[in-house]
Amino acid sequence: MNNIYKMYGILPNDLMRFVENRVKNRDRKALLQSIRLEKYLRTTDFEKLDTSKYPVCYITKATWDYPLFHMYFIVNMLDNFLFCLSNKYKPVIQFENSKKINLWEQFLEQSYFVSQKDKKYQCDELDASLSWPLNPTKEEISKFSKLYQTFVKPNEQTQKYFDNEYENLIKGKRVLGVLCRGTDYTANKPKNHPIQPEADAVIALVKEKLDELKCEWIYLATEEEKIVKKFEKAFPGKILVNKRKYYDKFHTIRENQGENARISWVHFERENDNFYKSLEYFSSVNLLSKCTALIAGNCGGSRTALYLNNNCYEYSYLFDLGVY
Repeated sequence: MNNIYKMYGILPNDLMRFVENRVKNRDRKALLQSIRLEKYLRTTDFEKLDTSKYPVCYITKATWDYPLFHMYFIVNMLDNFLFCLSNKYKPVIQFENSKKINLWEQFLEQSYFVSQKDKKYQCDELDASLSWPLNPTKEEISKFSKLYQTFVKPNEQTQKYFDNEYENLIKGKRVLGVLCRGTDYTANKPKNHPIQPEADAVIALVKEKLDELKCEWIYLATEEEKIVKKFEKAFPGKILVNKRKYYDKFHTIRENQGENARISWVHFERENDNFYKSLEYFSSVNLLSKCTALIAGNCGGSRTALYLNNNCYEYSYLFDLGVY
């Protein structure tokens, strides 16, 4: 087979792409695409990748409208980003939600500069089929961390905010990072998403590990103030939280407006509320990635913290309780 590749000047990845583009069955095409993108991710050194002759491909589509910046938005964009690179295009994210906001540029830098000489195309993918693991192993964390380390770069304003919170909260301390979800995740139980642990179960494990890990502090990432109070009662004087608003009134909204209610329906009386809700959340995940160790429910935020941390935790544990 290798001789055939050499004879016709075809690389294995080019052949896979050729076959993928001619398969009409949607599920089969997605499977082939997933295999190809995984192989490209595994074998590519992005820091050494020469894209100087690649035409530009604008990413203008996404799976959802995304009213707020969150971790699934990053994954969606990285999928499409990798799709463009694997097809020898230089990706630039120009997706805007229905409010005409480029969520990527709100908080992150573009990875590639666009010159007037560049040929420009538009990416037609909504969500390229790269398979992200629900329970990533250390090897998978290392592999997917490549994307985050290379392409998820906070812009100057965001990095300044991150640095300020890091220095004021956890710099120089041994901190056990904890993520404990509530609101729409635990209330709506989204199908095929990991089941979240009860706060009491998280507290029990933290009590077991805190002294063992020689951590004096607990950084708690949660969107519900009642969860903060539970942890403060269990660990008086040890809880650190970042500057943020809490979303406990989500439950009242859900009672009044039904089971389709989402956390994005909660608003606070301040200018640029959606921007600050997103920034507070993103900073919280960034802080988790800087902690000594991690105990968390398995969700987009905790998996992102693993990828940003790139296997540097002394100990990490995501609750594996199956899926809803």
